[in-house]
Amino acid sequence: MNLKRIGKKYRYIDHLSDIGIEFYGNKLEELFENAGVGMFSIMCDLELVEPQEKRNIKISQKDTCYEDLLVLWLERLLYLYEVDDVLFSEFKVGGIHKKGRNLVLTAEISGEKIDLNKHKIKIAIKAPTYHMLEIKRDDRYCDWKGRIIFDV
Repeated sequence: MNLKRIGKKYRYIDHLSDIGIEFYGNKLEELFENAGVGMFSIMCDLELVEPQEKRNIKISQKDTCYEDLLVLWLERLLYLYEVDDVLFSEFKVGGIHKKGRNLVLTAEISGEKIDLNKHKIKIAIKAPTYHMLEIKRDDRYCDWKGRIIFDV
């Protein structure tokens, strides 16, 4: 079964005190995009968030692994949400590649300013955590599979 055919991007994971997602991608870039979609779907109804504002993101980290890069990616998204009061609904990771000893992620994200008359914040996420964090290849359903738990 190919996830592309069934269109599955993520699913929620039950956790005693926090909330998590398992997310999927046919490419590593799609995996990171779907992690962003999954995180913001916990926070709000994404169907109500229009892609009015675009932001470019570049993350570069020395001697890192994909799990560390994922946490940095999600932390950056949360930072922009909290500091600029913007909800994001579209995530396009242009590339994840090694440059020397660094892993570099480039992306374009889109969303709009929070309007409490339009947007309802369902759950406030404090931070992505390393608890149960995993990124791996999964040839059974898709090429990549990940899991992350969020502190709420």
